[in-house]
Amino acid sequence: MTIYIPPNVKVIVEGDSGEVRHSQSLSDFIKRPSIRLQMATYGSTLLDVLIEESYISEDLVLKQILTGNDHADATRLIGCIAESLVVNLCNEYPDVNRTLGMYGRFGARSHKKLDDYVAVATGSMRAKNHFRQHYNPSDTQRDIIWVEKDNTENQLLCISADNNVSAKPAGLQVKASHDGINYVLPSIQNYHYPILYFDLNNDWGAVNKAVMNNHPSSTLINPDEIQHEIKHILKGYFDIVVSLIRGEISVEEMILDAKYDGDSILSLGIDVAEVTNESKLILPSHLTR
Repeated sequence: MTIYIPPNVKVIVEGDSGEVRHSQSLSDFIKRPSIRLQMATYGSTLLDVLIEESYISEDLVLKQILTGNDHADATRLIGCIAESLVVNLCNEYPDVNRTLGMYGRFGARSHKKLDDYVAVATGSMRAKNHFRQHYNPSDTQRDIIWVEKDNTENQLLCISADNNVSAKPAGLQVKASHDGINYVLPSIQNYHYPILYFDLNNDWGAVNKAVMNNHPSSTLINPDEIQHEIKHILKGYFDIVVSLIRGEISVEEMILDAKYDGDSILSLGIDVAEVTNESKLILPSHLTR
């Protein structure tokens, strides 16, 4: 069945005062949301993550090693951002924390005991600042761990089949890719922990089928099981990051949007001055430690 979409139907983004921030035809939006719409929807929260994880320099550029492959460079950064978003979800929603903690400890059901633990991304700046003993960006097995709230020295442990054997610490690996068959599948047997796979090209089903057929002892977690929106957020972030890398938009533009909306931590650092090409980013001290 073919659905006719009248050309005069538009998607409009309005500001809090009713002013039009962006307008795009519905047919074009369905094909691919414009970068301006992505900026209006996801720009300020992306900035929060980029700043907290020190991915933006004081010269207002991405601090990332670029290879010349915009798509691959953006995907690599999105993988790191995904870890921060997962931690945020775990810390904000107990059900998400219980579900992922269950997988991380190789459990069969979620348990309220997991409410006593907080998720930590081992390679994040947040871990470096607040959980330094668990900061390990070179950890090839666990991107996410759980530490006890009342004693952060203690980690959540995997369920042990043999009570006489010491349990290993729980954890998850996080992957984000547009091509899981060629990116996730070949190396999945190298990981001892379940993998939360963000399929940016909607290939989770095909990848999971291949995993079950070729590596039945491995576990692939569907992001829809924890929250459907997070994958859409990452897709929006990806489009923005690609445009940043290509020079189609600038960090200054993102900052101005965030300043206008007033819903980003960046507003704390930019309220005192107008942003120009020569501007430096002045941030609160807790974001630069």
